[in-house]
Amino acid sequence: MLRQAWELDDAAKAERLIRNLARRLEQEAPGVSSSILEGIDEILTVTRLDLPAGLRRSLACTNIIENMNGTIRQVCRNVKRWRDANMALRWTGAAMLEAAKGFRRLKAHKQLPLLRAALLAHQAKAV
Repeated sequence: MLRQAWELDDAAKAERLIRNLARRLEQEAPGVSSSILEGIDEILTVTRLDLPAGLRRSLACTNIIENMNGTIRQVCRNVKRWRDANMALRWTGAAMLEAAKGFRRLKAHKQLPLLRAALLAHQAKAV
């Protein structure tokens, strides 16, 4: 159901679909239902920006973040004793630089100017 909502071009229809899903889950999984309703704005952010489908698909995927977090975990597991917060920040930064070596170009990278324009328009509308 969530996948169907993400694939819709109309944010209002997608929101109705997600709210119906949350309503159906309310009895058997109230925690899931409340989490869905709590994050509905974040779920639909990319859809509301009215971006092309390829760019929406790339931005809605969490693989980039999960990949980086995995590399951070792998690099930081070598530390046996954390001395302070600065040390944790240094190691995390080093791990992020290591993760960046494996990043590939975003499939919809040519559409990034459209994202910038949509974000500027959204910001202007909010102000």
